[in-house]
Amino acid sequence: MKSIGILLAIALTTGFLVVSAVNLPGVPVDFDLDDHILSAIADDISERLAKEYITFMKTGVETPEFVKLTTQLAKSHSQKDIFTRNMPDLEPRDSFFVCVACRSVIRVLIRTIREEEGELHGEDSSVLMKAFAMDACRRLNLQTEEVCEGLIDSNLPSVEYIMRNSESDSQSFCSLFMEFNFCNTGSNQDYNWTLPVDNTGATLTAPKSDTPTFKDSDIRICQFSDIHHDPYYTPGSLATCAEPMCCQRHKETTEGTEGAAGYWGDYRDCDLPWHAFESALDNAVANSKCDFVYQTGDIVDHMVWATSVEKNTMVLTKVSERLNAAFGDVPVYPCIGNHEPHPLNLFSPEGVPDEISTKWLYEHLYNDWSKWLPAETKETILKGGYYTVVPRKGFRIIALNSNDCYTDNFWLYHSGTDKIPQLQWFHDTLLQAEKNGEYVHVLTHIPSGDGTCWSVWAREFNRCITRFSSTISGIFTGHSHKDELFVYYSEDEGHATAVAWNGGAVTTYSNKNPNYREYAVNPETYTVTNHWTWIYNLTAANLKPDEQPEWFLEYEFIKEFTEDMSPAGIDKLLDEFAENPALMRKYWRYRVTSADPQVNGGCDRNCLAGSLCRAAVTINSQRGRCEELREKLFVSLDNEESTTSGGSEVITPGPGDNDDNGGGASTLGLLSASSLLAIVLSVRLAL
Repeated sequence: MKSIGILLAIALTTGFLVVSAVNLPGVPVDFDLDDHILSAIADDISERLAKEYITFMKTGVETPEFVKLTTQLAKSHSQKDIFTRNMPDLEPRDSFFVCVACRSVIRVLIRTIREEEGELHGEDSSVLMKAFAMDACRRLNLQTEEVCEGLIDSNLPSVEYIMRNSESDSQSFCSLFMEFNFCNTGSNQDYNWTLPVDNTGATLTAPKSDTPTFKDSDIRICQFSDIHHDPYYTPGSLATCAEPMCCQRHKETTEGTEGAAGYWGDYRDCDLPWHAFESALDNAVANSKCDFVYQTGDIVDHMVWATSVEKNTMVLTKVSERLNAAFGDVPVYPCIGNHEPHPLNLFSPEGVPDEISTKWLYEHLYNDWSKWLPAETKETILKGGYYTVVPRKGFRIIALNSNDCYTDNFWLYHSGTDKIPQLQWFHDTLLQAEKNGEYVHVLTHIPSGDGTCWSVWAREFNRCITRFSSTISGIFTGHSHKDELFVYYSEDEGHATAVAWNGGAVTTYSNKNPNYREYAVNPETYTVTNHWTWIYNLTAANLKPDEQPEWFLEYEFIKEFTEDMSPAGIDKLLDEFAENPALMRKYWRYRVTSADPQVNGGCDRNCLAGSLCRAAVTINSQRGRCEELREKLFVSLDNEESTTSGGSEVITPGPGDNDDNGGGASTLGLLSASSLLAIVLSVRLAL
């Protein structure tokens, strides 16, 4: 009990905790807490909570300390954000809470499941485990009863198997789950492997700069990403519910009010109605040229607590059939997203019991995809949801299952080494493509620089991109729901090697307009030479529910930014963003699909820097280029402000889309850090 007091005293006297009074004399609101201090505080609280919980499970007695501790923690976090935002995007108070909850819950499970005398070791363990999980949900105010029970029921069998059949401890588990903040303290050699990469290729001596310029005769590819169709979407229903996703219920009391869901979708936490998806396809057929179609994952909605094999397969097949009906003989090349399985996010390795295996999903997807794919893709699709195909001589597509890197995929904690085989296959397929003289497009749902992509997997993936940069002519991603791009760099020299193009999302979840992309691709090198983003404005569309939305061309890339779409050209563009804040604001506006809530809220300097950094990071533990661009952008913003006449502020006000989505060590803001320390102190005082 005294340890944290001593720790805080040391922190204060050694300068780890810097306090400065702002606004009110003597009231500290500006803190900079060292990650090690935060982690130690979280660990102390986690251990006390775990011990108290085990005592409660053994005796049924709630000690005063147990009640005070859980009550304080329940008040310390937001309820919705911890379910709707990625771990790296959480506010500091929520990150602190999730770290504490993660470590304490895993400790309880490990001690009670693995120890012979543990309360969850015996035959009735599943019943007792659910009772423990539901009790934690209620005490810590995690979510509604319905959401907690749905998530617990679907995830419990897999979690129990993983706890019983792995050696992962709470530090290792939570370090991976929250890899890019103070909670990451674990080290496990099984989670730090190196992929054997062929070294016979030519040495990369300069950024890749050989992309041809756009021609009208270029091949056209249409990308539809993150459709997230909600089969229960109900216009007029409640769009501001407590659950992670809304727009399904309470139409009888909500219709006609500001809280009612729009007909063509809603900016709030709602997914896509079927008629909006059909409208997107109809517009693409009428106004875009699609020689190929890429569907980069996430067809199933965000009703994460109520997935099922029956519901998921119904939605997957319905969307697949509608794509086929819309495009006819045009081949569609899909890849798998994290929302496709039941339970959500869980992609099992081979060799686990059928009742917790993902093979049902792979079998179903092959049946859906076989209308577009040759029979030889069946083996790898059934093995792990990935495949390769050659649509034309000299052109190969590789579709990956990037959920191997997803830190929300609990099977990652079962073993760190069973994620090697697909990456090795990826490497070997690229090597064969190089020998064949083929150019390659890579389809992968989760961008490797995403804050929820395991850095070791991302590092080895990037090594493959560097080695085969002359073979890879395009990377196409989804997941973030942002219209954005990412530049890949060689690890040693920092040369730009490739560009990943992120297609945004057809869904409106959250605060975005529906969009899809059309690419121009050179018919010889298959490099991207231009792209167009199509959207409709959700506010305007919902004012005319009886009319089709007015889809329009939001922007054409080469007209707004640069004609040089090579990795070297896009890398140069990032410097131009940093040097020209007005150009950076334009990129940000298109990145968020010009959605009214985003544009009205604006994007401050940290928001702009986060959006720029995002484009320069493809391994979240390697952020040198990001920091270089961030520093340059801040200088430009300071110069802009100082030269503005009358001292008026040029920077768009408001936090806007403030996501760096992953960024490294925790950085605590002016007010959020003080809130975090208040949480820590209140929890300690409760003891």
